[in-house]
Amino acid sequence: MRAYRLDSFGGPRALRPVAVEAPAARPGGIVVEARAIGVNYPDLLTTRGRLQELPTLPAIPGREVAGVVVSADPATGWVPGDAVCGYVDGGAYAELVSVPAERVVAVPAGADFGSAVALVVNFQTAHFALHARGRLVPGELVLVLGAAGGIGNAAVQVARASGARVLAGVATTDQIPVAASAGADDVVVLDQGFSGEVRSKAPEGVDLVVDPLGATVSAEALRCLAPEGRLLVLGFAAGSVPTIGTNRLLLTNTSLVGVAWNGPLRRPAASMADTARELGAMVEAGTIRPHVGARFPFEKLPQALIELERGALAGKAVVELPGGAGREDIHSGGGGTNGTA
Repeated sequence: MRAYRLDSFGGPRALRPVAVEAPAARPGGIVVEARAIGVNYPDLLTTRGRLQELPTLPAIPGREVAGVVVSADPATGWVPGDAVCGYVDGGAYAELVSVPAERVVAVPAGADFGSAVALVVNFQTAHFALHARGRLVPGELVLVLGAAGGIGNAAVQVARASGARVLAGVATTDQIPVAASAGADDVVVLDQGFSGEVRSKAPEGVDLVVDPLGATVSAEALRCLAPEGRLLVLGFAAGSVPTIGTNRLLLTNTSLVGVAWNGPLRRPAASMADTARELGAMVEAGTIRPHVGARFPFEKLPQALIELERGALAGKAVVELPGGAGREDIHSGGGGTNGTA
C-alpha cells in the first residue's frame, strides 16, 4: 500500500511517498481503507519535531481517518463495508489504517467521508473543551479565537448547538464570512488590543474563551473574561506558549483550564463513541456542519500541510482518496454499541 513516511523532522517537505506492507487487524481493532484523511496542526508540529510526544523515526504520521472497514476482530462488532471514522496516535497518512475499536465510530447518516473525518479531532475536541472542561451552561457567552480554523470553526458550531451565544475572533477581515457562516452571533478581528472591541460588545465580559492560539493573544483574551470566567487552553497555533500574569486570575476569580482531548482517550472513563453519538445527532439535526475548506488528493498530502503552515487554509483541510465521493459500496451501522446511530 501507499503511505507517507517521515524520515527526518524537516517539515512537510520531509514526507516521502513509500510502499509499505498493509496492516492486519489487531486484537480488538479494525483495518480501515482510507477515503479521507484529516490534516491537523499537531501533524504539522510532528513533521517539525516540535510536539511534546514525537514518534521514533522513520514513522508514518497522521491522526484521523474515515473510510470503509476491510477487516475487523469479530469481537468489535464491526464488519467489512461499515463506514467509519477514527483516531490513531500515528499512521493515518496511508491507504490502509489499523485503528483500535474504542477509537472508531460510524459515519453519521448523510455525511460524506471528508465531513466525517472533520468530526474526529476538531469536533470531538470542541465538544470536550466546552462541556467536559469548560462546563458550558446554555445562555453563556463564548469567545472563540481562531474561529476560521478547523478547531475554532468547530467550537463556534458546537457552542451554538449547545445553546450558547458566540462571539468569534478571526485574524483578518476576509475570514469574517467563514466565522459568520458557522453561526457566530458577532465577529471581531484579533488585532492588538482586541479586548476593547470585545468589551464594547459585551461590557460585562465573556463567560468562556476557547483559545487554540496562545502567544500574546491569550493574555489579551484574559482581559475579555467576566468574573468567574474560564479560558480554555487548546494549543499554541500562533507560534508560542504565552506568559500569563496570574494576578488577573486572582483579582477576577477567573480560571485557566487545560484541554487535551487525546489524553482522556487513554482512560476508560472517557468515551469517544458517546460524544460521537451527540455530534451525529447534531449533524442529522442540521445544527452543526463541518466546514471543509480545502480538499487535496493523496498525491498532494504534503502540500496540505504546507498550506496549513502558511495560514492559507480556512476551516478543515482533508486529503481524499479514490472512492471517497460515493457511498454505494458501504453501509452505516455495524459496531453494535460503537455506532453513532
